[in-house]
Amino acid sequence: MRSLFNRRRAAGLAAAVALLFLPSAANPAEGTLTGRLLVAVPEMQDSNFAQTIVYLVRHDLQGALGVVVNDPMGEVPLDLLLEGGKPGSGQEAPGETGPHVLVHYGGPVGRRQGFILHSTDVMPESSVRVDREVAYSRDPTQLRSLAGENGPRHLVFALGYAGWAPGQLESEIRRGGWYVIDWDESLVFGADHANKWQRAVALHTPEL
Repeated sequence: MRSLFNRRRAAGLAAAVALLFLPSAANPAEGTLTGRLLVAVPEMQDSNFAQTIVYLVRHDLQGALGVVVNDPMGEVPLDLLLEGGKPGSGQEAPGETGPHVLVHYGGPVGRRQGFILHSTDVMPESSVRVDREVAYSRDPTQLRSLAGENGPRHLVFALGYAGWAPGQLESEIRRGGWYVIDWDESLVFGADHANKWQRAVALHTPEL
């Protein structure tokens, strides 16, 4: 699995130090798969999604939007992320001082755009509740507070996201490209990234 992720990590960490955020979105409409997990089938050939788990923050008639939650790329200093600095520019290089944030590959769309998934025990005004357990934010000013001592119990910061046009995801599922499983906290927020996909595949129950 590691070899599949190397290109994503290299591209994603380069983008992390020049971070741009999407504007905040309105509360998503309820969708049939909102809050559930897409698990790439073992036969998945698309290198953007091979052996990934995608948490769906929205799925409705307008399409679907999700974030890959099992592909961490590396830690980056929080100040470097927020200030858009680059290694060698006179600012601190990754790995030196200050708080760090683990940056995930979130998907192939908008790889310089940040996406924050977090538990709902802390709810800033800019966060959008997906369900009882998870909210998300696209507001860059929230990253410092959310990643701090008074932040939520769980947090995933990702660059990029996965998006589908109306009907596209449904078609991919019908063709057997994804398993769909229920929300699982350890798969979204757990630290055992190396084994998440295998565990997610094992949770899939084939339809009879």
